[in-house]
Amino acid sequence: MGREVRLRVLEGAFAVCQLPPGAEIPPQVWDGGLVSVTRTPEEISIVCPVGVEIPQARCEGNWRALRVAGQLDFSLVGILARLTRFLANAGVSVFALSTFDTDYLLVRERDLRRALTALRRGGYRLEGDAPVPRDESAPRGPLVEVRRKELAVYDATWMVDFLREAEFGVLAFCGEGQPFTVARNFVYDAERHCVYLHGARQGLTFSLVGGGAPATFNVSRAGRLIAGKAAAKMDTEYAGVVLFGPIAVVERPEEAEHGLRLLLGKYFPHLRYGEDYTPITDYDLKRTAVLRLDIEAWSGKEKRAS
Repeated sequence: MGREVRLRVLEGAFAVCQLPPGAEIPPQVWDGGLVSVTRTPEEISIVCPVGVEIPQARCEGNWRALRVAGQLDFSLVGILARLTRFLANAGVSVFALSTFDTDYLLVRERDLRRALTALRRGGYRLEGDAPVPRDESAPRGPLVEVRRKELAVYDATWMVDFLREAEFGVLAFCGEGQPFTVARNFVYDAERHCVYLHGARQGLTFSLVGGGAPATFNVSRAGRLIAGKAAAKMDTEYAGVVLFGPIAVVERPEEAEHGLRLLLGKYFPHLRYGEDYTPITDYDLKRTAVLRLDIEAWSGKEKRAS
């Protein structure tokens, strides 16, 4: 279904504002392109371009809008639900609007890149009267190319199996101008094509990750030593996978619990959740930082003794 729906990224940023139920709507509100006014007994909600002055309104700016292109028939079912499900799985909060013709999704400016990545992964076509922001964290060219072609592995099944069996990896990113690496246990989630990691809600890793820092995650395994007749011919067997993509702290408790349960299942498969040990509690989630790295590109490499 995703491939049948096209999404258009609208030009400019939008604000979501609130007025008391009896307030007057300022005339300048109607000058924008996309404007929505919803009146209920409790409030008036307004969506309009950033910069429109609305006296006494409580406003939150820096939202970007995606429009479902074309006209939707009322008989179509589940379009908005599917879109929001992909975004929820990516940890992106959504403000949704529906009109007679179509649906709109508003996401925060800081989440736009992550939202577009999730929607592309879901098979949705993206177009725009505004340029789709370039994903500066997405690797291009040499980053995902293995120099020695005979050692390169691009088979997704091989890489997935490798990630499932590996015990730990090394997370690398740059924070405050300083390269930083840290070893972490992890688990690969095939459905969301991401890896989950965990740690404390304090310390350098947590403070540097933020809401989508570009990162790499290196998972490797050493094999047998290969003795040669000369010093330059000494070698070793090895295999590894490198993942590229943004990493962020998982804020939704439901997804954080999901990631932790996957980690528990990977490292303690012989123990039964809720029977051999107590389930994850709200207190655990408040103390534990769950990180998710969305895999935008990956490459593998393997050397075996001949």
